[in-house]
Amino acid sequence: MKLPIEDRLREIYEELPRSERLLADIIIDFPGDLATHSISELVERADTSNAAATRLIKRLGYKDFREIRKQVREAKSEGSPRYLNTFDHHAGDFRSEIKQHLDCEMENLVRSFEALSEDALQEIIPCIETSAKIWIIGYGNSYMPALYFRQQLIQLRSCVEVLPRPAQAIEKDLCGLTEQDLVIVIGFRRRKEVISRVMTYARELGAKVLYLTDHTEDKTVNLADWTLRCMVQSTSLFDSYSSGFSMLNYLCASVSDHIGRGASERLSRAEKLHELFSKIEEN
Repeated sequence: MKLPIEDRLREIYEELPRSERLLADIIIDFPGDLATHSISELVERADTSNAAATRLIKRLGYKDFREIRKQVREAKSEGSPRYLNTFDHHAGDFRSEIKQHLDCEMENLVRSFEALSEDALQEIIPCIETSAKIWIIGYGNSYMPALYFRQQLIQLRSCVEVLPRPAQAIEKDLCGLTEQDLVIVIGFRRRKEVISRVMTYARELGAKVLYLTDHTEDKTVNLADWTLRCMVQSTSLFDSYSSGFSMLNYLCASVSDHIGRGASERLSRAEKLHELFSKIEEN
C-alpha cells in the first residue's frame, strides 16, 4: 500500500524544483482537496503549470491523478482526519471564517435531525425508559458523548453504566448483560473494531442495541436495532460533534417527557440530596 501522498511529498520535498514544490505545498496543507478538486484547479491555486503537476505525479509513483484521488477518497471515507481539512483559515477575514464555521455546524444539525425517523424514536424512547439496565459504550472521541449521555439519563432513571471504565476490561462488566438490557453504542469515526463484537454479542443475547454514529459508517449498522446518524463534517482537521450532543440531548428530553411526573420526582430527590451533602460539607 502506498504511503499517504503528503508523507511521500515530505520525503522528497527538498529535491523538488520550485514549480513542483508550489503544488506540493497545497497538497501537504490540504490533502483532502485532492478528493474534491480537479488537478487543474489545484494547479491554478498553486500558480504553477500542468506540466509541473504531471511531473510531480510521476515522481510520486502514480500512473495519473485518478489514482491519487482514489487513494485519498478511500482514506477520507475511513475517517482519516488529515483528509478532512478542506478550509484555509488564512484565506479570508475573521467574520467570513466564523460564518463558514457556523454554516457548517447548522448544516450538520439540520441534516442530522432531518434523517431522524419518528417511528424509530417512538420505539427507542420507551426502550430507554423500561430496560432493566442501560450500557453506554464509547471509545476514543465517542467516550465523552457517552459520559454526557449517562450523566443526563441518570437524572431520569437508575442503572445506567458507561463502558469501558478506566483501566478496566470491558468483558468483566459485559458478563452481566441480559436480554432485558439496552446497549447504546456511540461510534463516531474512527471506530474500534470491538464495538461490532459488542453489538454482535448483545444481539445474540437478545438485548436491544441503539447505535449513534456518523454518515461514514457502513459496516456494522445492521447489527443494531436502531441506527441514528449524525453529521460530523467540519471546516477544520477535527470532526464536529455538535449534532451528536444535540441528538443525545433531544433523546434525554424525549425520555423525560415520556416518563412525566416520575422524572420530576427523581430530579427532586436528587436536589434534596445535593442540598443535604452541601450542608454536610459546610459543617
